Amino acid sequence: MSSSRPTGPLLLRTMLRAERGRIIAAVALLSCWTAGEALVPALIGATIDHAIAGGNLTGLILWLIALGLCFAMLSFGYRFGARLGNSGMNRQVHQLRTRIAEHVMAPDYRPRSARMPGEIATITSVDTDVSASVIRQASLGFSALGGLLVCAVYLIWANLWVGLSVLIITPLGMAALRWLTPRLSKASDNLQADIAASGAAAADLMAGVQVLRGIGGHDQAATHYREASQRAANAGIDSASASGRIDAAQVLVSGTVLLAAAGLGAWQVAAGSMSIGALLGVLGVAQFLSTPLGTLVSTVEARTRSLAAAERVAALLADGADTSGDQHPTPRSDGTLSIELPTSTHGPLTVTSDSFTVLVCAEDSLRAQLATALSLGSQQQQSTETEAISHPRLLLDDIEVSHIDPGYLPHLLRLAPHQAHLVEGSINENIFGDGPVPDQQTLQLLLRASGVDELLENFPDGLEHRVQGRGFNLSGGQRQRIALARVLAGGPLVRVLQEPTSAVDSVTEANIAQGLLHWRENAQITGSGAGTLLVLSTSPTLLHAADEVIFLESDGSITRSTHLELSANSTYEKVVSR
Repeated sequence: MSSSRPTGPLLLRTMLRAERGRIIAAVALLSCWTAGEALVPALIGATIDHAIAGGNLTGLILWLIALGLCFAMLSFGYRFGARLGNSGMNRQVHQLRTRIAEHVMAPDYRPRSARMPGEIATITSVDTDVSASVIRQASLGFSALGGLLVCAVYLIWANLWVGLSVLIITPLGMAALRWLTPRLSKASDNLQADIAASGAAAADLMAGVQVLRGIGGHDQAATHYREASQRAANAGIDSASASGRIDAAQVLVSGTVLLAAAGLGAWQVAAGSMSIGALLGVLGVAQFLSTPLGTLVSTVEARTRSLAAAERVAALLADGADTSGDQHPTPRSDGTLSIELPTSTHGPLTVTSDSFTVLVCAEDSLRAQLATALSLGSQQQQSTETEAISHPRLLLDDIEVSHIDPGYLPHLLRLAPHQAHLVEGSINENIFGDGPVPDQQTLQLLLRASGVDELLENFPDGLEHRVQGRGFNLSGGQRQRIALARVLAGGPLVRVLQEPTSAVDSVTEANIAQGLLHWRENAQITGSGAGTLLVLSTSPTLLHAADEVIFLESDGSITRSTHLELSANSTYEKVVSR
């Protein structure tokens, strides 16, 4: 990752530079639109003076042809200019979303502040759109300047006094509108932040709705979401109020310009210095001034929203970690896995290398801390040697996992949290990704060790069976078996699993336990090695199959033995029979 911290203004400038060619072309085409809109009333006035007033039929036809060409110019100019501006905006949205996805999925992604998945989704979907809209607004804004220039030139050509009045009043109106924008910027910033917060609350509420219902917390969660949504609504009202004031100011400015033009134009007609057709043209052009003027105001308003959204995107992209000092230990199938416990006075708890070990905790609080440590792995907060141990730490070959290069860590260690996360694709892709599929014998042993062999009996297309996003078309047990196969695939790594069979029935669990034993035995026979396997579980089936069971008791003592021998311990028996 780059050491420089991205900022909102830098993000906007980068997008504008990347789409500079499209913006220039869009401005040229949209300027044809604004110029055409300004020239329409001027051509109508000229038609009245030079054709209708004199009864010139040929002149009337020629002026009508010119008017038709003007309509064609403004129609095609807007159509293709808007297309270019929107295509540049959408391309930057795509690139920005891709950049965010690559960033948050990178192994070294470590948020500086706690971010819920819903907040990241909101930034990716909403704030990227708002940020990139600066491209479209830049195209419209510069073309609006061209429209204002055409209007001013025509008004001065038609009558000097009228033109000067417009040129004086318009900048004053723009200054007044500019004075209102700081409040809009603050309101928009609050609006984007509160929308993200409410979106995050909604996404995370839906992700855990079943759990909340089970523990009776759905009412409290709904209240939390209502409060977040109400804050977003209040921020939206504040932003709309500021926008309304600017709209009102825009109407006031354009009305003042039109009134001044009408009064001066009538005076000039009465004095014989302006024709009726020119007066109609002047009034039409003066009235059209509200369109480019409003576009310029909208551009300023949109930039404040884009800047607020870009700051949020930049803050997300700034999350990360400097891995320049991280270590790259040599990959080993018999790597030493150890855990530093806050309650232990006997040093780190070392897991026997190249063995199948199950870890059992007597205290639920310690078990929860271990589950967090074993899930986060490289995401743990880095700590110094002199810092007191307040939470469990995972070490590999005496190196704290958080000090190992996150991009290198998957070659050494695989951590499988309790919740199975699947992606849209085939079962094969969810297990092996882009990696090679092992030979048939190894594949069968792997599928048996994870229980996927029984799962495939229900799918005619086997490993090519499609999995929907997050595995929504599979049951919890089916998702868990696929996730178990994924962590077992690959070379002889050090693996850490959490309750890998909690969602399957007892028969399937027994088959998985036997499959794990056969899978490890085959790896030992072939000489490839099965690596170190640590499982955090209280399943009697897995405990019986393990080479060793480590029991962490409430007083901090550690007992290492087999499941059969530990069953004589009443505390252990109570824990594993819950």
